[in-house]
Amino acid sequence: MDEEALLADLEIVDFERGLSSTQKESVVPIAVVPSEMIEAAQRNFADQSTNLCTASPITPPNACTIYEHVDFPGKFAHGKVTSIVLTVPIGLRLLPSLLPPECQVMLVDRLLHRDLSNPLHITNIHHDYNIPFPPPTQGTSDRASFFMYPQSGKHQSVTPLNPHSSHKALNMAQFLQKKLRWLTLGDQYNWNTRSYPSKSPTPFPEDIAALVTCLFEDAFTPESGVVLLYSTKDYMPVHRDVSEECERGLASFSLGCDGLFIIARDKYPGEDESNDEREQEMVVIRVRSGDVVQMGGPTRWSWHAMPRILAGTCPSWLEQWPANRKGGPKEYEKWRGYMKGKRLNISCRQVWT
Repeated sequence: MDEEALLADLEIVDFERGLSSTQKESVVPIAVVPSEMIEAAQRNFADQSTNLCTASPITPPNACTIYEHVDFPGKFAHGKVTSIVLTVPIGLRLLPSLLPPECQVMLVDRLLHRDLSNPLHITNIHHDYNIPFPPPTQGTSDRASFFMYPQSGKHQSVTPLNPHSSHKALNMAQFLQKKLRWLTLGDQYNWNTRSYPSKSPTPFPEDIAALVTCLFEDAFTPESGVVLLYSTKDYMPVHRDVSEECERGLASFSLGCDGLFIIARDKYPGEDESNDEREQEMVVIRVRSGDVVQMGGPTRWSWHAMPRILAGTCPSWLEQWPANRKGGPKEYEKWRGYMKGKRLNISCRQVWT
């Protein structure tokens, strides 16, 4: 579909446009995340900043209404919107604009400056390339950012592990702008075996875990995170997340450009999955920077996909990242606008019961 057709498609759930009368029957408000809770979580996140992740000034955030889709229910009894209630079993919950702009910037900083530079965090090219990880910054245990490197420096090339393979050496621009697709945090998910190791040397980043557990009132414990980085022509095919033993938690945070998120479930549970004619309930949601999708209960195992990234939709506060604030390293200027055509998604999940 072209962009004009997408904008005109009233079946897409779009909170910025507003819900249609039909959508209001199925996408219902169930609770509110108070602005005080969001501000406390954000200030705590800012207080844990390092020289790589400088906190921006914080403005008082708006409260966030939590919506649940009745076709993907948990065990929550819908009723009057009062206060946040997240510790009960959930289905498909949508939290539009949960993360304020300043928090979005800080989260991108932590993920792409700090966590990407940690050699224990596996990326999609680890198995094929030698990656020249930046050295630790003076006086800290954190490494410098890849974005301190020049885009085409001779001494920072990413070289094939097997010199006889068909893979070619990459400069930093090719690595960060074209080849980088995903990064795993905490318990390192093995994409080939679709499993987690019983023991992991990589704890989930404490500051991100604290942000998530504060916003979701300890509804789940983040133990693993999958960070997906999309360009505007990329997509995620239909899949299910079924490798985790625990059904308590999966919260997916959107940053950067808008995307279309599709989720479906069988209308009549227990039907043979090989029957392509079985009826399904499906919903398409336009997710924007700062939005969160939470999946729990039976919905935790639903089929879902990200078939489309919408170009030209990165918000102003992330558009120039990493050169988005005064006083930042001058090296970031050469990477100005990196996030303008990117969508970053981090799914935080509890793996073990």
